[in-house]
Amino acid sequence: MSSYLLKWAISSLVMPLLVLLFGRLLNEIAVLIFWPGAIALLSLGAEEKHFTEVVFTWFFAICINVITYLIVGFVIYHLMKSIKG
Repeated sequence: MSSYLLKWAISSLVMPLLVLLFGRLLNEIAVLIFWPGAIALLSLGAEEKHFTEVVFTWFFAICINVITYLIVGFVIYHLMKSIKG
């Protein structure tokens, strides 16, 4: 089970990486679907923020995403286990 959840945790880092690489070129709806923690990035606003605040906000948003993906992976794992018997 731990390797299964590890795959979910790694897959949760794909969308933040894509946002870092491509930024505004990505569809915003797709970003919010696959990275629910990205809502935390709205707190950065339009004005300039200190670098540590930006890093902390990105870290918080990525942690929310990893936790969400782990919960979804855990639920799917147990559903598949109960279906198989």
